[in-house]
Amino acid sequence: MKILKYILPVLIMAAVGIAIWIWLPENKPDDGIRLQQARIKSISSMIELCTLDVHEEMAIKDSINGKWIVARQTIEGRVRFNLDSLKVEERGDTLVVMLPPERVDILEGAESDSYQVLDTWDGTRNLFPRTMTAAEENAIKRRWQKKARERIYERGYVKMAREDAKKTLISLFEATGQPIIILDPLPSPRRVE
Repeated sequence: MKILKYILPVLIMAAVGIAIWIWLPENKPDDGIRLQQARIKSISSMIELCTLDVHEEMAIKDSINGKWIVARQTIEGRVRFNLDSLKVEERGDTLVVMLPPERVDILEGAESDSYQVLDTWDGTRNLFPRTMTAAEENAIKRRWQKKARERIYERGYVKMAREDAKKTLISLFEATGQPIIILDPLPSPRRVE
C-alpha cells in the first residue's frame, strides 16, 4: 500500500508530461529528418502493394529411384519485393527509388484437392514392385515447385510485376508534385536462387 502511494503520483506526473509534450507545438525548426522518414515508410508500403499472384495447375510426370508418379498439382505463386533491400535517397528535390530484387514464392494450393496422385508404378522389373515413399514424393514435389518458379520467370510474370511496381510508384508520387525517379537494376529479371 505504501509503494502504491509513491508510485501513483509518479505515474500521474509522467502521464501529464507525455500529454503536454504531445499537444504542445514544437518551437525548434524542422530540419526535414522527420519528413524524410515519413516518405521512406510510405514508399515501403507502396512497394509492398506491388505484388503479382499466379494460380496455375501443373501436370506432374516424374520418377525417383526407378519409381514413377503422375499427378496434378495446383501451384500458388507470388512475386513480392524484398523491402529490406529497398534503397531510397533524396537528391535535391527529387526522390530516387531503386526497386529491390524480387522474391518469388511457390506454394501448394490450400484446397483439399490441390494435389492429386493419378498413378504410380515401379519402373524396375522387380519381382515385388516397390511403392513410392512420402520422402520420395516430397522430393518430386520440390523439384516441380522449382520448375514452376522457372516458368514464372520464363512467362514474363516477374517482368510484369516490376513494371507494375514502377507505374504504381510514379502515379502515387505524381499527386504530391514531388519529382521521383524509379531506377530498376533488373529490368529483364533472371531466376535468382
